[in-house]
Amino acid sequence: MKPSESVPSSVHEMQNDDSVSFLPGERDLEQVAFCEMERSPSVWDHTKEWFTARFVPSRSCVNASLRRHIPLVDHLSHYSWKKDLPNDVLSGVTVGVMHIPFGMAYGLMSTLPVIYGLNTSFFPVLIYSLLGTSRHISVGTFAVTCLMLAEMINNHQFQFASYVSVEEPESLSNDSLVSNFTVYAPVDGESPVEVEQKLLVAITITFVAGVIQLVLSFFHMGMVNTYLSDAVVGGVTTGAAFHILTSQVKDILGIRFKLAGGAHFFPRTWIEIFRHIGESNPATVIISAVSMTIVSVVKTHVNERFAKRLPFPVPVEMGMVVVATLVSSLANLEQRFSVRLVGTVPSGFPRPRLPVFSAMHLVLQDAIVMAVVSFALNVSVARLFAKKHEYRIDPTQELLAYGVGNVFSSFFESYVLCAALARSVVQEASGGRTQLAGLVSCAVVAIFLLFLGPLLQPLPQAVLASIVLVALKRMYLQVFDLRTLWHVDKLEMLVWIVTFASVLIIDVAPGLLIGVVFNLFLLIVRAQLAAMALLGQLELAALRVNENLDTVMGGLLAAGHRRRQGVTVTLESRASVDEDPPLRALALLRQRVAIQEARP
Repeated sequence: MKPSESVPSSVHEMQNDDSVSFLPGERDLEQVAFCEMERSPSVWDHTKEWFTARFVPSRSCVNASLRRHIPLVDHLSHYSWKKDLPNDVLSGVTVGVMHIPFGMAYGLMSTLPVIYGLNTSFFPVLIYSLLGTSRHISVGTFAVTCLMLAEMINNHQFQFASYVSVEEPESLSNDSLVSNFTVYAPVDGESPVEVEQKLLVAITITFVAGVIQLVLSFFHMGMVNTYLSDAVVGGVTTGAAFHILTSQVKDILGIRFKLAGGAHFFPRTWIEIFRHIGESNPATVIISAVSMTIVSVVKTHVNERFAKRLPFPVPVEMGMVVVATLVSSLANLEQRFSVRLVGTVPSGFPRPRLPVFSAMHLVLQDAIVMAVVSFALNVSVARLFAKKHEYRIDPTQELLAYGVGNVFSSFFESYVLCAALARSVVQEASGGRTQLAGLVSCAVVAIFLLFLGPLLQPLPQAVLASIVLVALKRMYLQVFDLRTLWHVDKLEMLVWIVTFASVLIIDVAPGLLIGVVFNLFLLIVRAQLAAMALLGQLELAALRVNENLDTVMGGLLAAGHRRRQGVTVTLESRASVDEDPPLRALALLRQRVAIQEARP
């Protein structure tokens, strides 16, 4: 090399120097070597690679997570829009129309104005439609949870008095965060301040119950429902149905007295009813009798009798509300006959507001009871439809849906959500395929809240009470479950009776606790006194009952299957033994037969 020639100082200069010659492909190798030399992996590169590999999900992982935590996405992935959408729309409209009278009625049952029941028919339904695993249940307001909430409100109302700071409610404008005082009608002549106290109790209990359900979901505690047997749930719901009947009698008769909350609600309230029965309003009694008769006749002799012929059940409850509102307005029932009306129903959605976080410890015990009871009722209804339509529900995901729904709804003046069997049956019978029907029902309720609510101001409260009593017909008839339990399992019947009596005499929450504890006690007793079988191998030629080998084997197999289902079968038989090839695996003890394995 000549001294005058410059030496390339880098690979980059060599690549750009046309005087330097490369073999075929040698330039590419030089570029790769240069890139590796200039970009050696740093600590950040290693950290980024490690983090991406472990924490950045793949597309398939994201899709699977969405389908698992938002079940509606999974349902719509194999959704037949042409076939299923019309059914879901029809079902959603039908159930949405049902939500309006039931939301108003259950709102009054909770001792709150009707608007809060309508809010509960919208916000929780919206959340559950996205997160719930059941395709057919209709959540929102339900009689049992509303009754429990009413008793909890009565117990804690005055503990929340210090959290309501209002000097003159009438001076507040509608733009205030506490504008409910001038807009929402009080119940039974209560002051606006008392209504506000009740509302704070309700939304705080709802928030705490939702948080508890979220915690249970995080720890995969969906199995908590297993501690609530069918006998316990049946006893609680039947006893609560009679509590609801008791709470509605004063509206049916038109008498006025303050419901006695707390323990011994049932006997104490009936004492007050008989003490004031002479003050009954004849016009209110007539309205109640006519309303209950019309609703009951249409539901029994039209909807149930012609269920297979009708495309959807006749919305007799909504029809009754419309007719009663028109009659009340035209006849001026409030002024002429002192009939109590539902009062003003404001239009629009409520403004977000916070629960009383500093008072959560006051309602913690009641919130735990509310969270567990509402979860048990929801899952029992969901399993009923899942078994019928052959799909599975995820109790843990259900807990997540209920928890998110309650927490979210508590900021919009709603209370604890619960599935109603009557609405769920209508949603399924009218052709509902997925929770898309729930979104349609939300749209119906939203239209009512935005535009039609104030039109129902003249509606008599007795009509709503009548709708509630007729809707609980199935729950009253659960008393006849005792006949079936007597033949199936007498200990389960005893659990049902103890739970029902405790709920009826004491209260719903203590009755539930007594039922669960008594059921666990009987499980321990059964485990200690379980039937025992001595297993072995007998060299027998054959085993026959009534001289028929096929009957024997079929009977034994059926007996073993039924024993596994929890029903003990006793076979009274005579057996004869012949000398033939041996039959293995027999277990005989005290004339109770269980087959373990049978081989020729």
